[in-house]
Amino acid sequence: MPAWVAAAAATGLWLLLLLALAVATRNPDVEPGPATGELAGHSPAVVDLITGNWRLCDEAVSATLLDLAARGVLAVEEIGPELSLVRLRKEPGGLRPYERLVYDHVRSLAVDGVVATGALAEGSRDLGRWWKSFRKKVIVEAREQGLSRPRWSRAHALLLSLAASVPAVAIGIAVSIDDTRTHRDGGVGAAIVSFALLLALMGRLNGERGTAEGAGAAAHWLGVREHLRATGRFAEQPAASVTIWGRHLAYAAALGLAPRAVRSLPVSTPADDNRAWSDYGGMWHVVDVRYPSRLLWGRPPGRTIGRGFIAGWFAGFFSWILLVLAAAFGVWPDGLVLPAALAVGLAVAGLPIMYAISDLGGAATVEGQIVRLRRFQDGGKANDDPKWTYWCAIDEGASREVRAMCLSEEMWHPLREGDKVRAVVGRRLGWIRRIDVIEDSRPRDAPSYDDTGEHLVDAPENLGEVRILPEPLARGTTANGVHPADLVTPADLKRALGIDVGAPVACDGPPAPSWLHVDSCRYETGTGVTVDVHAATGLRSRYLMVVGHTLTRVQGRPVEGVGDGAMLYPGLVSAATRRGTFAIAVSSPQGPPPPGPLIELARTAAARLSQ
Repeated sequence: MPAWVAAAAATGLWLLLLLALAVATRNPDVEPGPATGELAGHSPAVVDLITGNWRLCDEAVSATLLDLAARGVLAVEEIGPELSLVRLRKEPGGLRPYERLVYDHVRSLAVDGVVATGALAEGSRDLGRWWKSFRKKVIVEAREQGLSRPRWSRAHALLLSLAASVPAVAIGIAVSIDDTRTHRDGGVGAAIVSFALLLALMGRLNGERGTAEGAGAAAHWLGVREHLRATGRFAEQPAASVTIWGRHLAYAAALGLAPRAVRSLPVSTPADDNRAWSDYGGMWHVVDVRYPSRLLWGRPPGRTIGRGFIAGWFAGFFSWILLVLAAAFGVWPDGLVLPAALAVGLAVAGLPIMYAISDLGGAATVEGQIVRLRRFQDGGKANDDPKWTYWCAIDEGASREVRAMCLSEEMWHPLREGDKVRAVVGRRLGWIRRIDVIEDSRPRDAPSYDDTGEHLVDAPENLGEVRILPEPLARGTTANGVHPADLVTPADLKRALGIDVGAPVACDGPPAPSWLHVDSCRYETGTGVTVDVHAATGLRSRYLMVVGHTLTRVQGRPVEGVGDGAMLYPGLVSAATRRGTFAIAVSSPQGPPPPGPLIELARTAAARLSQ
């Protein structure tokens, strides 16, 4: 009992410390200023941030697009009740980084400079990374204008984290004392869970913090909000009315007064699985996508024939048992038991087998544009080795409703939404046997959206993202100090693996703690082979040495003579030097490559990283 009292006291003291820091770093109170129609010099996105308690909302992206339209960079045109278009007017200059982000996304989707407003949610971008980049770019500008600052510093994060370990350890000790009586040992687990819960609690309170100047600006814009609310029916205005209202509509959107215009510009909204926009045939239109039940649909013919025989056998067997029982009670003739069971088995097996034979003998050729690429997990989500179903919906231009078809993982991965393809498919089973890209989608070549440096700014959304120990930067280097594309080149991959790859593109890094910044690039081939190169510098970069275990779930083996040490996993090798650490991951439809080429690549990359 005394142990639990001590644990409760330690937890209470920590909560008081958290409360004190939360009060000391809270956002300033903002009272709306007098109603005014004067628009200050802040952008709609910055206005959305400072009037939303220093949390950026989805409306900021739509408001930015409306602002670009009001300034003549874009035009929004209402063609009909169900169709509005965004038209590129001129190549802009002097755009803010986050405005360039929105403009580049529109340009990547546009056909002859035009894109439907509903199609703004389309594209192959990683929406999570895109939004983080947009948010941080807006925060950079707000900080430069003196309107915002980080809420909790590294000192705050370090203090709270160290202090949280005290009640966590106390709870662990209390649980251990209780467990000794029942011969169990859950103290360590209780301490870890308690520490994680405390960190999660303080993370909920983190974010941006307003300054006194920011509070004054927010008060002014809340006054503008009252003026716009009283003078215009902005809630009813479509996005195309920006030609009439100008920048006032953009600021109304940022201030939450123009929901109809915001909804019609879904730049920051994930694309709907069941509703897609397509420009196949030259005119933007909506396509409804269905994912049929996989009882027979979406399976290869050979496997379907085998499943048909198995299903027919089980159906016939159980029917035979039931009919034998029925005959024993005199409700079914003895002479019809076996024929009836055979008839049931043949009926159950016949349909899938007929469908499979039909598809094998008469596959159709489909040509159109991919409007949806999705993968859905089969079975429970808690499965450690999940199986996926890969779906592809192709708009042939003949119907506004498309049934998605299935294909193998090897064919699915190289595809992108927007690709124009020619596919050999089975109409009965919905299985794609072969698919060739005849024209790449426009978003494949979309500009990078994190090339201005704002994505590196320390603007955490929770305490777990606060960097407690800063990484020292070498003079003249990037934040990470090394470019992964310099460690592994296309010539290296040709020599070691015998593959031809294109230019490297940015990609997501491996699972890593928030305190470790990892630079990553990807090489791809036309046959589905991908090579990801991840690199980091500093002592903490040695985390990459064990990332292979996280990705492959296989215990690696050490490799001598490569840098200061290397680890080899199936399809992945990582190595450390005094300067930093890197990992090279190769994914191929044929499975992992042999160890020799991976070790050769690692030896070359280690030599370059050591220079």
